Amino acid sequence: MPQDSSPCCASWCLPTDGCPIGGRHVADQRCGRSAISIFAVNRISSGLIAATAILTVGALASACGTAPIAATVNGDTVTVASLNTELQSLSGTEAGQCLLELQNPQALTVSGEGSGGSGTYQTNFAGAVLSNSVGNLVAAQFAATRHIHLSGSDLASSQSAYASSLEGEITAMVQQASAAGVLSRCQRSDGRPYTGQTLLAALPESLRSIELANQAVDNRLLALGADQSDAAVTKYYDAHRDLFTIDCVSDIATATQAEADQVVIDLNGGAAFDALATKVSIDTQTASTGGQLGCNFTEARVLQALQLSTVTVGKPVTPIQTANGSWVVYEVTSQKVEPLSSAASLVRQQLLHTAANIKRVTTELLVFARHSSIAVNAQYGTWTGVKITAPPTPDPRYLQPSPLTAPAKTSGAVPGSAGAGAGAATAATAAG
Repeated sequence: MPQDSSPCCASWCLPTDGCPIGGRHVADQRCGRSAISIFAVNRISSGLIAATAILTVGALASACGTAPIAATVNGDTVTVASLNTELQSLSGTEAGQCLLELQNPQALTVSGEGSGGSGTYQTNFAGAVLSNSVGNLVAAQFAATRHIHLSGSDLASSQSAYASSLEGEITAMVQQASAAGVLSRCQRSDGRPYTGQTLLAALPESLRSIELANQAVDNRLLALGADQSDAAVTKYYDAHRDLFTIDCVSDIATATQAEADQVVIDLNGGAAFDALATKVSIDTQTASTGGQLGCNFTEARVLQALQLSTVTVGKPVTPIQTANGSWVVYEVTSQKVEPLSSAASLVRQQLLHTAANIKRVTTELLVFARHSSIAVNAQYGTWTGVKITAPPTPDPRYLQPSPLTAPAKTSGAVPGSAGAGAGAATAATAAG
């Protein structure tokens, strides 16, 4: 099934959403990670984990020569070095910045260089990434208790599904940025947007491996309680046919309602939509192509956006006024129904990510996490049960020394916690 006709690429902006004529698309939430991932922004959702042990810096530092530790979960560790690698992958690469914009756009504002200079990061950013790493460990450990061990096929399936999900999110993000007159982080230096596949390929290998493994773990946990039989797939497909009906949509924008009403009269009188759009539409982004918005809209999303119960192919919709005052005439110019054979894999994803199934897994993780021992190095903040809260004022021993001041001697500091070698450990607090 071509990507541009996939239900997971569908997007549409409600006329009342205030989208400019040229940027009316927003993500179809059924296809975004916020809708299909157990843990959308932070892997551990609100209220999921209650820490039973917060160890001190000294306990985490351990013996001389041991790699500095950022956090532990039931004895498994996140080292400062691995955290620094992930921080650099997210903040220092175009692909990492795109992924960050999709997963946690709020973190973009704190993902810049810390005040300690190159190789340092702001406290809130380091804490957010470390919180996510802690959540990854919790989920992976729980999966192991359920005898889940990832195979090559699990990772391959995860990559395919994840790429499709990213595809829809990137399209929506770029369109929203365009509507605002700015560039998305998911547009490369030459202005071209990533696709789901090219984004995954461009991510540093370590970050890509983390993402795919996390997706695979989520899917295996969800599959434990989901009915994905052929009978269940057919039942869902028959009950949600509008999700698998793909509409090609065009528009003609006018300055006044009277002009829009005349467009409808002309179209009903036999005028060709593409010719009329080229002649009278003030939508500068679509007029030159005969008003074509694209062929990646599900019937369900079209009906929702236009607040209709049905549309007829080849018939114009009553003009709709947008937030900027223009009037738009939409028309579904053609339609295609994806056969069950093509839609089956997507249906199985939908069956995996039902609200009831996600709630089930989340509850199971909560029970597991309440019996877990989670420790966070104090220089990153305090584990509050669901995330790391940055320290309000960094301990001076974790600040990078000023180039004009000789470094102070401290005792009991975490190995690597001073100077550029500590990377996230220093900058996380240095710029806090």
